[in-house]
Amino acid sequence: MKSLSILPLVMLFAGCTAAGVGTSTPATSAPDTPPAFEYRAVPRIAINGEPIAAKSFSEYADAYDISAGSMAVFKDGKLIYQEFKGDGIGPDSVFQAASLAKAIASAAIATLAMQEGISLDEDVSKHITSFDLTSLEGYESPVTLRQLLSHTSGADVDGFQGYPQSAELPSNLDVILGSEKSNSKRVAFSKPVGKWSYSGGGYQIAQAFAEDVSGLPFDQLAQDLVLDPIGMTRSRMTQTFDRARTPSVTPVTGVERKSPVEGGWHNYPEIATAGLWTTAEDYGLFLVAVMAAADGEHGFGLAPEVAKEMLTIAGQPNPIRGYGLGFGILPNNDGTVQSFEHHGKNFGYLASFSAFPRDRALSIVLTNNADGYAVATDTNRGFGETLGYKDPVVKTFTRAPLTDALRDRCLGTYNLAETPDAPVFLREDAGELVFERANTEYPLVHLGDGAFLYLGTGASFQCAESEQGVTLALGSSTIYQKR
Repeated sequence: MKSLSILPLVMLFAGCTAAGVGTSTPATSAPDTPPAFEYRAVPRIAINGEPIAAKSFSEYADAYDISAGSMAVFKDGKLIYQEFKGDGIGPDSVFQAASLAKAIASAAIATLAMQEGISLDEDVSKHITSFDLTSLEGYESPVTLRQLLSHTSGADVDGFQGYPQSAELPSNLDVILGSEKSNSKRVAFSKPVGKWSYSGGGYQIAQAFAEDVSGLPFDQLAQDLVLDPIGMTRSRMTQTFDRARTPSVTPVTGVERKSPVEGGWHNYPEIATAGLWTTAEDYGLFLVAVMAAADGEHGFGLAPEVAKEMLTIAGQPNPIRGYGLGFGILPNNDGTVQSFEHHGKNFGYLASFSAFPRDRALSIVLTNNADGYAVATDTNRGFGETLGYKDPVVKTFTRAPLTDALRDRCLGTYNLAETPDAPVFLREDAGELVFERANTEYPLVHLGDGAFLYLGTGASFQCAESEQGVTLALGSSTIYQKR
């Protein structure tokens, strides 16, 4: 089997919110009868003899208490299946897609550069007129669009938390330069140039370039150059959701750590980084357009030259994965693209997709819960396996019984030496092991000898006894002392 690897840009603990009603809907937009689709979820961390029993996306989302979500599957460039989770959720329900906006932004910015005769590899400082790029701390010439869009420019500020709807929004320049209005720090070039380092700040610099060169606000530019040409009629790149501009769709409200987001969602003035509202089907159309155009085909709303640049590796997050313009990329041995993917987390939302150019296929999941990482990535990984791809990051473990001696030693209350008033708990609840911190519970699996694993992210715990007493180590750096 071929291998794929999901780029782990977001590592989250899973949480809870109220569950909704799930519905499964075969796709209807393809002109021919769609092929049969069988749902499969494949976790990154599996337990021997304990396969995921869920038979649908909605059923799997229930297991994580995800109240609303949308899934779309494409094969051979056509929509073959959709599924919606939650009361009232359907084809016209739009979600914040978080960092999946970066690929739309990359397509718009690269298209603009091509139209204006600006190379992706020339210094952009001379094209940015709204502020002095060279004034940012650590600036070294040249800073290029390719660097900014592939997270290799050295720019920092990895992400943004958004703003409550009641808050006054900063401008993009406020975000870049820092101001009393912004809740993020001033962008600087504090990372090594040429080395991959995730940077929403870099994307906001690229947004400033696009607005200065085009004379248009970025939301309009993205609409004109990407969303409209591809036919993404239910999608908007915007800092605030305007119901009047998109009356045919309904925004899905977000959930953050069990609680509904006040006002329904946060606004994101950082449009290029996180300002996309979309449906799973609409975003799938975009990914199909990228794959078709990268194969040299015209008529999909995206220039082949742009798509090929987007799927060309410019940064290297790790030895086996690369990053193009807005996409994480797994190459084949011959340098062609085996798969590409991205995840995104906004306040109250989680989105993820995996795409497979050989089959012109993809799976995308949008959820209204920032703790939907496992549901989304396991679903996409499962679809990859149905196509014959094997994810090399999948690890399998064997559950071990917890002996009475280990139970007496390890279960109990712990705290860090510097925070004695902030206890954490390792306990057993109805036969299930649970780590509790800050009123949030994380189910654990005992692997033997006091070693525990949180399946949601692969976080490891080790209970041990020494002269200082019993400790519980979270990874290699956080050591809790038993009281």
